Order: sequence, then C-alpha cells, then structure tokens
Amino acid sequence: SGKRQCPEAPDVGRETMLTDIWETPEVLRGLLQVYMKDGVVELPGLRDKLPPEHGLAGRTPLEIMAASSEKRMAEGFTNRFSIIGSGTSWHATLLAEYLIEYMARIPVEAHYASEFRYHEPSLQTGDVVFVVSMSGETADAVESLRQITKSALGKNVLKIAVVNSSSSTLAEESDLVINVQAGAEVGVASTKGFSATGFVFELLSLALADECGTITDAERSIFVKRLHELPEGMQEVLDREAKPLMQTSTDNPIGIGECPLWDIGCQNVLAQNFIFLGRGCSFPVALEGAMKCKELAYIHAEGYPAAEMKHGPIALIDEFMPVVVVCPMADATYEKIKSNIEEVKARNGATIAITEKYNDELEQLCEYVIGLPETHEYLMPILAMVPLQLLAYMMGILRNNTVDHPRGLVKSISVKIEETGSGYAA
Repeated sequence: SGKRQCPEAPDVGRETMLTDIWETPEVLRGLLQVYMKDGVVELPGLRDKLPPEHGLAGRTPLEIMAASSEKRMAEGFTNRFSIIGSGTSWHATLLAEYLIEYMARIPVEAHYASEFRYHEPSLQTGDVVFVVSMSGETADAVESLRQITKSALGKNVLKIAVVNSSSSTLAEESDLVINVQAGAEVGVASTKGFSATGFVFELLSLALADECGTITDAERSIFVKRLHELPEGMQEVLDREAKPLMQTSTDNPIGIGECPLWDIGCQNVLAQNFIFLGRGCSFPVALEGAMKCKELAYIHAEGYPAAEMKHGPIALIDEFMPVVVVCPMADATYEKIKSNIEEVKARNGATIAITEKYNDELEQLCEYVIGLPETHEYLMPILAMVPLQLLAYMMGILRNNTVDHPRGLVKSISVKIEETGSGYAA
C-alpha cells in the first residue's frame, strides 16, 4: 500500500519525548543568545574573581582552568582537569574531554561518578573538577562532589556544576554553576538535555581556546559561524525525519519514503543487537546512541571506537546485526572509518551511516545513509545525536514500548534511605 502503520504516533497537542527532541534547536538558540555576546562566550561567573574564603581567592575560574593547559604545564604547572558524570551525563563528559583537549590543549580526565565517589580523590591546589547532572541531584554525582569538598585540599579546588537546575544540590555546593537551560523533559531518558550539555561544553571549549591562545582568528571565525548555523541545521534534520511523525496518527500512517529514518526503523526493528561506531568526538555519540537504543527500543546495543571493532566486535557481525557508523567527512580519520565500513560489508553486515548530505561515497558501501547539513568537525556530534535519538525512539514505538517512561528507569534523582540501606538510582 506504500504506507507503514504507526502504532503510537504522538497525538497533536500531547507532549512526548519526540517533543523534547523537537525543541532542541530552540534550546541551542537560547544558549547562544544568553551565553554568547558579540562573538565572545560569556558563561556566568567565568570571569568573576572567587571570594576571599576560597583557597583560590582573587583568581577567576577562567584563569584557573587555563592554568591546566599544555603551555602552563611546560612552565611547571601541574593542575589537573577532571569531569564527572553518570549515564548520559557521562557521555557528555567524554565529549567534553575531546572538545577541551582538541580546542584548548588542556588534558582532561572523564570519570564515572559511581566509581569516583568510592575512592579517596587525589587532589592538588588549583585542580578543576566539573560535576555533570541534569537534575543536579543524582546521588553518585552529589557524593562525588562532597568527597572533593571534604578532602584536605577541598577549598583549593575549583568545583563547577553543569546542571539543568540552578537550585539543585550540586549547584548550591559548587563554586560555579553552568545551567544548560534545556527546560523540563517529558521523557525519562534525556535527549535535549544531552544536546544542551554538549553545546555548553562547545562554548566553554571556545572560551578556553581563546584564553589559552590555541585557536587562530581564521579558525575561530569559522567555528563561531558554524555555532550559529547549528540550530538551523538541526531543524532541517528534524523537518525531514521527525515532522512526518509529529503530524501522523494511526488513521494517516507514514508513507514509504516520507520519513527515511522511519523506514530504517521499520526494517531493523526486529534486530536483537546493534553496534554503534565513531571516532574522536563521534565516539561519545556512538556510546549515547547505543544507550538510547537500549533505553527506548529495549534492543541490546554496544558503542565502540571504530578502530576497536577489530578487537572482538568484528566476530559478531553478520547480516542480522545492524552497524551504525557516525562518519563525517569533516573528521580527519574519515578514510579510516570508511575502511571500517568496508570490513562490515565484507562480512555481509548492514551499515547505517551518518554523514554529510553531500557525501555520496558511501551509497555503494552502506544499506542506509542519513545525510546531515555540513558543519564543523567538533559540532558534528551535537548534530549527529538527533537522528540517533529519533531512530531509537521510532524503534521503541514500533515495538509498542512506553518510550516516555522506559521500564526500569527513573528520572535522574536518587534517594537513599539510611535506615534500611535501600533506595533507587538513575
């Protein structure tokens, strides 16, 4: 009939996780409006001196962070830069690690909050620690921050909370708060929150690159231009891949070819396993794509650095295991990623590639190619995350899952009941 039935299309006027994803471009526009003035990143408190009671009093957070740079290390400084998070927030911290290291040449360590909270932190004066949590209440994240605060050098460490709530526990107990301003999310699994957090780290990385002198005027001009174009590029993807779903009901099913991602979801919804691959900045997105596949579609999925495919995962690839590859031509390792796709094809694997829309090199290698607007290499992860979120959402509704409230998941807040030692965590 040329139509594919949509078992749980969102009703007009009813907010769902799809609404969260749809709102992402507007969230990014808001962040640019609030946090960027005349081309300069103005995150709140970034250039304000710390108060007298702080061990680093008189210095600004931006100065302290820049002291961890490669250049200052050559001068004898050994300050460390750590970012802590859980789940989706940990994937955002990993993306931040790549961005800050690439753009500002500051070595960064990303930590799982669930691991960090249970060991004695090794700190020194001038260290920088970011703690990332959408709610600002995640137990592992809060306890990680408190471990740092109560340590011997706790007052001599810069503690920064990256949250979606400025009134949260993390915000109240940190030296500096960066609000990602994603707004409330309908879905338990975070979507626009991840994108907003990643975007905030893009802005922070630019501010640090300016402070450390690691970006040329020409590079900066291109990056800032691409930053401002990103929300529009994301809207273009949503108009093509999500708008038909937003406007469809069970009485008016989606036509074949009307929504390419929906077609891909229909053809892969019975898969029992997925592999998600990416290199560099795209690796954290591969991890998050795999997590969304598990959370929303209830399909086992694993994210890997593309080069690591030959160390184990390659033995699993056959015609029944879809392989999703984030492979922008803007990536310096594009040719190597292409060779990974060729290895998948040689084993009869089905590849879903995410790349720029002008890239026609992958048409013969891949079963499906999702084209994205051209953008900067460092911004591609934010853009590529949208089709990955949509694909997981679509497969979830095709399987009649409760995608807004997936089984076993609760919103970021964790509660611990001391008397019984029981509780729940997200």
